[in-house]
Amino acid sequence: MGRIGRGWALTKESWAVVRSDRSLLVFPVVSAVCALVVAAVFFGAGAGIGASTDSIWPAVPFIVAGIYLLIVIGQFCAVALASCATRALDGADTTFSEGVAAARGRLGVILSWSAVTLLVGAAISALQALLRNAAGGVVGSIVGGLANFAWSVATFFVVPVIALEGLGPVDAIKRSAGVVKERWGEGVVGSATIGGAIFLVGILPGILLVVAGAALTGSTAALGAVVIAIGVVVIVVAALLQTTLNAVFRVALFRFATQGDVSGRFSQDQLAGAFRPKGGRSTV
Repeated sequence: MGRIGRGWALTKESWAVVRSDRSLLVFPVVSAVCALVVAAVFFGAGAGIGASTDSIWPAVPFIVAGIYLLIVIGQFCAVALASCATRALDGADTTFSEGVAAARGRLGVILSWSAVTLLVGAAISALQALLRNAAGGVVGSIVGGLANFAWSVATFFVVPVIALEGLGPVDAIKRSAGVVKERWGEGVVGSATIGGAIFLVGILPGILLVVAGAALTGSTAALGAVVIAIGVVVIVVAALLQTTLNAVFRVALFRFATQGDVSGRFSQDQLAGAFRPKGGRSTV
């Protein structure tokens, strides 16, 4: 099965789990709404202070605090979603309040993990900027891309680890990287994702609607605005759905890798082929 076929199959199996428990869709929605509020407050305050002082430095604390809180919100809702997803995979009905309660019990770990995420992201960005100045944009982009990829692979299971095992940031990273290495080998070069399928059926049509709406604004402004609005809604819904489906898939994959548990409607072949070793035949 090719990359697109596998991605579509994983999308269908993940959607079957979400369809059986619609409460899973609430978490990314709440995360997005809270993120918008936090961004408006902190980034707005930072912009206002920066404009009034004619300097960026007084705004930096607001910007850093805003970014950190955005990460905390995202990770909190991700852990809550993962906690509910593992029960949904077993056929149980879950509620939003159950997920929030589970994430609240991991709040200290979530705060620490969010700080690690912020620091690593800043370090990679700083390294990329230094290399861009010293060796050119191409080198900076390549090194930055490789660093981001390595970090993404190593932390692939961190959220399920925090949600299901309650490990701290360092131990969660070791656990996540260890599971990937033990189950799929050191040379992981690709992972099966749901993003491709969601892009084709949701995000791409939304983008086309936005482009079409922009083209219509020249002749019919009202109609163009409506089409653009529909396109934006389609993109947002698709992105939120992708977040939910990916969370379900990662929990199912983590349980398979650590317990040999084939849950939900996933097959063993689908889960076993989630990663492919470097130099091996692509099954993704």
